[in-house]
Amino acid sequence: MKTGHGIAAAVMLTIGVAAAQERPNTQMTPEEIQARVDWVNEVEAQDFHFWRRWRDQPDQTAFRQPQTWYNPMILVDGGVSQPFFPSAGPDEPPTIDPEAVAVATAYAMERETQAFMIYHKGKIRHAEFMDGFHESSPISSHSWVKTLHGIVAGFALADGDIGSLDDPVEKYIHEWKGDPRGQITVRQVLHNTTGLELPFGQRGQGPQPYAKSMQLVEGSDIYGTVLSFELAEEPGTTFAHNNPNTQLAGMIIHRATGRNFAHYLGEKFWRPLGAQRGAMRLDGLEGNVISYCCFLSAPADWMRVAHLLMKDGKLPDGTQLLPDGWVDEMLTGSEPNPNYGFQIWTDTVYMERRPYYPSMPPNFANYHSEPFAVDDLFYLDGGGKVRVWISPKLDLIVLRMGYPPPRDKGFDEAVIPNAVIRGIL
Repeated sequence: MKTGHGIAAAVMLTIGVAAAQERPNTQMTPEEIQARVDWVNEVEAQDFHFWRRWRDQPDQTAFRQPQTWYNPMILVDGGVSQPFFPSAGPDEPPTIDPEAVAVATAYAMERETQAFMIYHKGKIRHAEFMDGFHESSPISSHSWVKTLHGIVAGFALADGDIGSLDDPVEKYIHEWKGDPRGQITVRQVLHNTTGLELPFGQRGQGPQPYAKSMQLVEGSDIYGTVLSFELAEEPGTTFAHNNPNTQLAGMIIHRATGRNFAHYLGEKFWRPLGAQRGAMRLDGLEGNVISYCCFLSAPADWMRVAHLLMKDGKLPDGTQLLPDGWVDEMLTGSEPNPNYGFQIWTDTVYMERRPYYPSMPPNFANYHSEPFAVDDLFYLDGGGKVRVWISPKLDLIVLRMGYPPPRDKGFDEAVIPNAVIRGIL
């Protein structure tokens, strides 16, 4: 893109159109026409999808992107849906104290929750939705999709497409061959310990269209953007919940298997899981998959994902879908962060303030007023406080999918799961 000339043309276009509007019954001048031609030739036509997303971008902190903002998209095949978990009947004895369910539900629904679901001992014990949403509604999963990278990496490893978790990434990312970044290992990518710079602090006084941070969210060359991130720390020494890391994992899977992340996910996992069809973003028509965030998918299908992880990779009928032992591998933390496995969070060490990266200000870190009330809890974490808490010991899954809580409400990470756990009869 030609930054200076393109922006100058945009200014000329704005002035020219305004001038034409002020001169009714007159034609545009040659200069005004040329301004429009320059804009189309140099900016909009060359990178239409980026500029449309830039024009229509919502408040990113509100996580309220309309589905039209995600275009263009690629479908993730879900195949024929399998039966979902049965719901407990009204006459069945409860397995969780109804008052505890009411406390957890009230806390969730007061905080802009689109979908709130509780599974316990083989059945859905409670489900509540906001504004017409339901268990099959396509909703942005935000960073839950990161965990899917950890899952499908197990297939690529088992099939031999990825030779070893300790392979240097230059084996798959040829652009980094001979570069220090090429020595980052696949394991470090999955553990978010690559040492790559954070995609923050590059916007100056406001969002700049060509900053790495903005190109990562809205740009039309997601692979090129990720490959532009430099090393900030020695690989393996520092944890950072960093979007470029997950996108790099998606690139590795693409290069290793010859299938883009959306197609590979559908073929190896989403369709066998019995999930309904979903959709992921592309950086442009026939472009690359933006895999690190925002998979449009149904709450019911994330309950399926959680159940599979809880049952050590087995489907409800007992079929072993994930490679044997892979869930244990996924839940094993790293030295820099024992509370984070392969793109999934655990509760190995209690932290009152859980940051996403070491320099994160404490007031922005996730607040836990107390430890979780069961010692085997692990969970999926996404922007806007979307969560799926999972306890194999209790055969329990609690899902909260939705928008960020209002600022005056706050969000205590322990309240919802602990209310439910302590209410188990």
